[in-house]
Amino acid sequence: MTRAPAQARERGIILIAVLLAVAIMAVMVVAAAALTRSGIGNEQLEQRRLSSHLALRSGIEAAKALILATPEKQRLSLSGEEVPVDLGGGVSATVTLRDAAGYIDLNRSDPKLIEEVARFSGLGKAADGLAEKITKLRKAAAPEQAAAQPQPTPPKQAAVPAGSAATAQPTVDKAKQPPVPIIFLAVDQLPGLLGISSDDAQALGAGLTVYNPTGEINPLAAPDQVLQSIPGMTEQDISNIEMARKLGTGTSDSRLQQLIQRLPGLLTVKEPRVFMVDVKLDGGPGILPGSDARAVVRLLPEGQMPFGTLALEEE
Repeated sequence: MTRAPAQARERGIILIAVLLAVAIMAVMVVAAAALTRSGIGNEQLEQRRLSSHLALRSGIEAAKALILATPEKQRLSLSGEEVPVDLGGGVSATVTLRDAAGYIDLNRSDPKLIEEVARFSGLGKAADGLAEKITKLRKAAAPEQAAAQPQPTPPKQAAVPAGSAATAQPTVDKAKQPPVPIIFLAVDQLPGLLGISSDDAQALGAGLTVYNPTGEINPLAAPDQVLQSIPGMTEQDISNIEMARKLGTGTSDSRLQQLIQRLPGLLTVKEPRVFMVDVKLDGGPGILPGSDARAVVRLLPEGQMPFGTLALEEE
């Protein structure tokens, strides 16, 4: 009589074990499916990132083509206007171009001009003394960098006969002048080198660069923040500059030439060689809309590749 209940208990235990095994297997199947979906999702995301990366690089190449297609005189007026670009395959982007001389250079521009930009950016008392700090940094860096540079051999002077009215004067070769001391390698170094907060540095950095080749400002490419910071610049001057941009008169504009003569050493309308490029992906299959890239490119002398890349950053 006791054998039947024992067999029933054994069958019950076996049933429970089978149900438990089935439950474990079901959990494992669900987990495996979830991992598979996650892996597929990550793979698709990586593919979209890669496609966006390649599209951004194509956008930078398209920007270079736009620069080459722009007549030399009109390149002076590249001031950040948005240009829609079709990158092919249904991918669209927006490109902006600006002559790097439109910004104030941390290494080459007048320190007082940098301080004025800081003051206009709303730094208040934090702007006081920036010109003095930058001047000290440049003086400290100049001897070190000059010592590191090989000293050129002075050219031989022709003999001057005794009693001649002519005197032997050393020939000055501007190409062999000591280089500008490079203190800032990027605008991001503002807080550490000038002792200002990160928020103040971000506000100030909108008008600054380290890629202006001469330190003088091209008013046709400068944003309002820079123009209004230039000492001696009036609202009428800014209005005249805006008109010159719209008309595309460039260097032939008489009012612009008068302004350059009135503010010597601050402004320039020389042919631009360095350009700041921004590319933003608008949409298209297989990409991440909103992805953007920034680059600084330089026109190289004839006989070489058209452009050299000085900086490149993607987000």
